[in-house]
Amino acid sequence: MKILIDTNVILDVLLKREPFCKAAIEVLELAKLNKVQEYVSASAITDIYYLACRQLKNKELARGLLKKLLTIVSVAGVSDQEINEALELVHRLLFSYTL
Repeated sequence: MKILIDTNVILDVLLKREPFCKAAIEVLELAKLNKVQEYVSASAITDIYYLACRQLKNKELARGLLKKLLTIVSVAGVSDQEINEALELVHRLLFSYTL
């Protein structure tokens, strides 16, 4: 079965948002157990990165956490190179915005 994961599910895990974190982790663990194939939309990646950076106030930590999650969840129709390029672009935009 294939399912599309909402941006907020990823953010709940990344940011450990209560009371949703536990349920979000359980959803992502379904993919680790090969019960479902989970996807996020390509546009969600930059949204998640932006929001996580704002909340965590640490771009590298947000990027590292997002990359770990992306090992579990696939991005619909997007290569790893395209994900890295999008993250680099958002990183540069955030860095120039916060100066």
